[in-house]
Amino acid sequence: MARLSPYKSAAKRIRKQMKKRVETALEIVSKEPMTDSEVHKARQALKKARASLRLLRPALSASAYRRENTRLRDAARPLSATRDAHVVPDTLRLVAHHCGRPVSALGVKLKQDCSRVEPKDLAHSRRLLREARSRLQDLDLEDDNWKVVGPALRQVYRAGRRALADARDQPTPEAFHEWRKQAKYLRYALETLEPIWPPLMESLAHEAHELTNCLGNEHDLTVLREQTGGAEPLAALISRFQHELRQQALNLGAKLYEEKPKVFTHRFAQYWKDWRHPRRPGRSASATPRSARPLPP
Repeated sequence: MARLSPYKSAAKRIRKQMKKRVETALEIVSKEPMTDSEVHKARQALKKARASLRLLRPALSASAYRRENTRLRDAARPLSATRDAHVVPDTLRLVAHHCGRPVSALGVKLKQDCSRVEPKDLAHSRRLLREARSRLQDLDLEDDNWKVVGPALRQVYRAGRRALADARDQPTPEAFHEWRKQAKYLRYALETLEPIWPPLMESLAHEAHELTNCLGNEHDLTVLREQTGGAEPLAALISRFQHELRQQALNLGAKLYEEKPKVFTHRFAQYWKDWRHPRRPGRSASATPRSARPLPP
């Protein structure tokens, strides 16, 4: 995977990362049948590809961004239903472990899962991914560096912060699911920016990963409730577990999204400047930026 370099075009390196992720997903969906693990890897590759696209957004026209984002979203859509169906047994075991009961004591018998991605849907995904791969080389990326990455990072951070506020004010499954998506975009953006200051970026990405895992479990509980029809006593256990996960997520989110977007991005702009233009000759690009300061506790 192409990493950012202080000596090369950041936008073009991000585009190279995106192309690799699209190719990874295309290789996987070209297999029939796919294993559960392969479905997960393909979905993850496409989420990361969309995260890369978000970091390129200021360099693209609005129509070009919408077109490519829609193409990647639609390519991933057939995989989502399969993922949700396959995750139900694991989530049931998670609930049993959390409440200290065996699965048999929950009074739920799951139907055998026979879901799979239809061949026609996979063919459509492959066509979309081939189009996405082809279009990547045509993207106009004349603008470079922080003029692209800075505004993009600010948009990603702001969207996650707004989604946090929405989930806090209206704690619905839909609000938390949207927040999870936005938090994942921030996590993948931080992973992409890791070379500008590895210790800090790794720490922030880890915090974002903790948050998305928590929100992922919360979403899986919603899927489990839907699949089991709200059967008791499982429904009550799910409600209590979800409440705990939501509170945990809100606490994690309050820390991760503590700063206002303008302050957050301004601080990262200085990190970027120090990385791109080291103060001392011969200084390693991975050295700690002179302006670095830790995140607020």
